[in-house]
Amino acid sequence: MAHALSLWNRTDDAMAALLEAETIAPEQVRHHYLSRQLTMSWIRRQKGKPSCQLAALARRLHIV
Repeated sequence: MAHALSLWNRTDDAMAALLEAETIAPEQVRHHYLSRQLTMSWIRRQKGKPSCQLAALARRLHIV
């Protein structure tokens, strides 16, 4: 779901879906290729510093 929302440029909704999935199955989200790719792409799209929520997600996924 998060991937589809991200493709439609609904990044906030996509991040909310990914965070909700993380509350249900944190290990799955942390180790899944697609969740890591989505988070990296959202960070790359940001101009300047990423939001606190996005930065925290990236830390939990061990991206940054």
